[in-house]
Amino acid sequence: MAHESAEAVEGRAEVTAGQPSAAGAAPPPLLERFLRQARHAPDATALIVGGVELTYRELDLASAALADRLRRRGAGPGRVVCLRLEQNAVAVTGILAALRTGAAWAVVEPDQPPSRLRALLADTDCAVVISSGPDPVLGSVPSAPGLLDVAGLEARELVLEGEASVSAGGSDPDGTGVPDAAPAYIVCTSGSTGAPKGVLVSRGQLATSISPREPVYGSGRCTFLMAMRMSFDGMLGGMFWSFTNGHTLLLPDEKQLKQVHELARLAAEYEATHLIVVPSYYRALLEESRHLPETLRLVVVAGEPCTQDLVRLHHERLPGTPLANEYGPTETTISCTVQPGLDPSWQRIPIGRPWEGAEARVLDERLREVPAGERGELYIGGGFVALGYAGQPARTAERFVADPYGRPGARLYRTGDIAHVDETGALHCHGRTDHQVKIRGTRVELGETEAALEDHPGVGQAVVVCDSSRAEPRLVAFLTPAVPGECTPSWPDLRAHCGEFLVEQAVPVLFHTLERMPLNTSGKADRAALKALIPEAAAGAGGATAARSGGETLGAPRGTSGPAAAGHLRGVTEVWAAVLGHGESGAHDNFFAVGGSSLRVIDLHKRLDQRWPGVLRVGELFDLTTIASQAEALTSRLGTTDPGDEGLPAAYEL
Repeated sequence: MAHESAEAVEGRAEVTAGQPSAAGAAPPPLLERFLRQARHAPDATALIVGGVELTYRELDLASAALADRLRRRGAGPGRVVCLRLEQNAVAVTGILAALRTGAAWAVVEPDQPPSRLRALLADTDCAVVISSGPDPVLGSVPSAPGLLDVAGLEARELVLEGEASVSAGGSDPDGTGVPDAAPAYIVCTSGSTGAPKGVLVSRGQLATSISPREPVYGSGRCTFLMAMRMSFDGMLGGMFWSFTNGHTLLLPDEKQLKQVHELARLAAEYEATHLIVVPSYYRALLEESRHLPETLRLVVVAGEPCTQDLVRLHHERLPGTPLANEYGPTETTISCTVQPGLDPSWQRIPIGRPWEGAEARVLDERLREVPAGERGELYIGGGFVALGYAGQPARTAERFVADPYGRPGARLYRTGDIAHVDETGALHCHGRTDHQVKIRGTRVELGETEAALEDHPGVGQAVVVCDSSRAEPRLVAFLTPAVPGECTPSWPDLRAHCGEFLVEQAVPVLFHTLERMPLNTSGKADRAALKALIPEAAAGAGGATAARSGGETLGAPRGTSGPAAAGHLRGVTEVWAAVLGHGESGAHDNFFAVGGSSLRVIDLHKRLDQRWPGVLRVGELFDLTTIASQAEALTSRLGTTDPGDEGLPAAYEL
C-alpha cells in the first residue's frame, strides 16, 4: 500500500511512543546487564523461590555451571533449550543458562499437554530438554533431543560446581557476544487451526521491552513478586527488570501460586514492593486475603481485561498503592502498552499508551488509520514486534504484515483486538475480531479446542463458546455424534481426550449434545444461538446431580456408614455441582479434572465452610481433591452428626 499524504491521515487515530530500537541506539544486552550486577553487587539477593535464596554472585555461578552442562549437550546459537520443570530455582537458573549459551529457551511445564512439547520439537531445532526425571513424551517423538535429568539437583550444587570451575581457572564463554537478532525465547500459544504455535522473540526485542519500564516501575530498590507461572511470558518483564537493575525477584512455588493466602503470606514475609498478577487472580487475592503488605509500592495487572470494579476494590484495600494496567499479546514481547495510575472514578479502564520503542495504530480493513474515537483493529509496530512463529512462515505472514507507515522492512502485528483512542490519547479495547478468549490469563483459541474435540472418533462436529455470565468465564462445548442417533462420548472420556492436546484453561467445563448444529444465514454454526442454549446445557448437567447425590448411588466414604456419612457425601456433591456448574462429577473424580481450577477452589471452600464451618481448610482441598475424600474428612471430624444439615440458610440450598 502506498503512503498517504499528511493531509490524508490528519486527524486519524495514531498512538506512538519512541522509535523502534533498530532506528536508534539499541539497549544494552540483558545478559551483559545481569553480569554487571553480579560484579557490582555480588552479595545482593537476586532470587527467592521455594525457600531458596540466591545472591547475584551465586546465580551467576549457578547459571554458568548449568550453561556448561548445556553446551556439552549441544546447546548454542540457533538451537533451543526446553525447560520441563516446575517453578523452582533450577528452572530460573536454566533460563539464564540458556541465554549464556546463545540458545533460545522455551518453558513447557510438566503438566502442559503433550501436544505443546511435540509441536515445539517439530518446529524448532531443540538441543536438549531439561527435566526432573525421564519424560515419557520424548520416548514417543522420533529423533528426540537429549535429556538433561536434574531430578534431585539443588541450585546450591550448581553454585558449588561454578565455584569449582572458577577455582580451577575455567573460563565461561558467557554469551554476551550473541547478536541481538538471535532468538531469546519461544512461548507456545493456542492455535486457531488446532495446532499450537511457538512465538519466537529475539534478544534485542526482549531488551527493548525491558528498558523503558522505569517511569512506571520506579528506580528504588525493589522486591518484585511475580504471581505467574514461568510459561507465561508476562513473568519475563518483572524477572529481567529485576535481574538487570539489581533488584530481588520473588517467585511463588507451585503450592504458593495455587493458594492466594500462601501468596499473600509470601509477599508479607519478604516485604514485596512490586506485584504483577492476572486480574482474575488479583480479585481473589483482594477478596480472600487481608495479608497483603503495606510495603507494596506498585501493583501491575496484565493478561486479562482490567475492570472498573477491580480498580475500586484495589483502592479500597490498598488505597496508597498505585495500580497499573499492562497490555500485550505474546507476539509483541511481554507487554506493549501500559496505563499507570488507574483511577476508580474512570468509567472505562484503558490499556494506555505504548511503551517507548513500541507503536500502536488503530486501522480499518484496508490498513487506513481510523479517526480518533472510532473503532478499528489494533496493530502493534516498532521494536516490540516478535520475529514470528517458529517453523511456520505462512502463519507468520498472515499475522505479521508490512507496515505502510514505517521504514522499509518494518512490520505490524495484527492483534485481532478491536480498539479506539480516546480524547486523552489512551487506547481502549472492545473485544475481538475472531474467536480468541482469555481464561484465567491464558489465551485460548476456540478453534483449537474444537479441533481437539473433533479429533475424538465419537464426535462429529464441535463448536465451543465462552460463557461470560459467571464470575469466572467458562467454555461450553456443543457436540453432535459422529454417527447420527448415537451418543457422544462421556464427559470423563472427553476431558481425558482434551487433556492430551489442550492446556487446562482450554478444556470445556460443560459438554452438551445436539442432534444437529444450528446454522446462521451463511451456513456456519450459529454461535449466538448456541450461547442462548447455555442455560439449557447447564440445567441438563445439573440434572445429573440428583442421580449422583444419593449415598446409595455414590457409596459412603470408605470406613464410614450411616446417615451422617451419606449426608456428607450428598452435601459435598451438591456443593461441587454449584461451584462447577454441572452435576457430572463422580465420587472419585478429581476436582481439577472435571472443570475445577485454583480459583474455583476458593469458591468451593467458601461454600463448604458455609455448610460445615471451620472443618476443612482451603489448603487441604488441593490434597482432598475428590468428593469422597472431602466427605470422608467431614465424617471423621464431625462424627456421626451432620450439623451442616441443620438450620441451613435457604440462600445456600442447592
